[in-house]
Amino acid sequence: MPDVNDATIREELRRMFAAEDDVLADARRRAADLDPPGPEESSLLAWLASGLAVRGLPDEVVEVGAAGGVSALWLLAGLPDDGSVTSIEAEADAHARASEAVEVAGRADRVRTILGAPADVLPRLADGRYGLCLLQVPPGQHLALLPDALRLLAPGGTLVARGVLRRGEHGTAVARFLDAVATDARLRATVLHDHGGVLLATLR
Repeated sequence: MPDVNDATIREELRRMFAAEDDVLADARRRAADLDPPGPEESSLLAWLASGLAVRGLPDEVVEVGAAGGVSALWLLAGLPDDGSVTSIEAEADAHARASEAVEVAGRADRVRTILGAPADVLPRLADGRYGLCLLQVPPGQHLALLPDALRLLAPGGTLVARGVLRRGEHGTAVARFLDAVATDARLRATVLHDHGGVLLATLR
């Protein structure tokens, strides 16, 4: 069992740095089966989004996998008021729940929700338009999406891929994805071990 003091500290840190209002907490409850990022991981996404304008990058984000709208709402919390999120989701039910979440939160004007397979939608998006690309589909799909993800990023933009250290998630494909990122001279990358493994890479 974890030490009670450790649990108390974690709860206090969540309250200080990853608190969610009632609307976001409700969206999280409705998306529980869609693998939304936890509050701390979501706070990391917001922090990354908050640095785009400071670095002179586009304040547009594209996410592949909608996670019930939870990630889009957190990303918007970090973006400036004119920032936006393009959210791509292949499953109709998951797309509907994400659309509902951003509508209830009053953010539908800043989130473009697209229903469609990423392999079909991503090629239609403009080159170099986005400051951040978030991949939160099953990790075995990351490698196939990598070329388009990098094409969409502006120079200096950030690629985030969730779940890259989860066990049983098409290990060979994940290993090939990690190797592709690590050996790409255009990328400077690291992997956080928490939250099932989060890859962060900057496009030079």
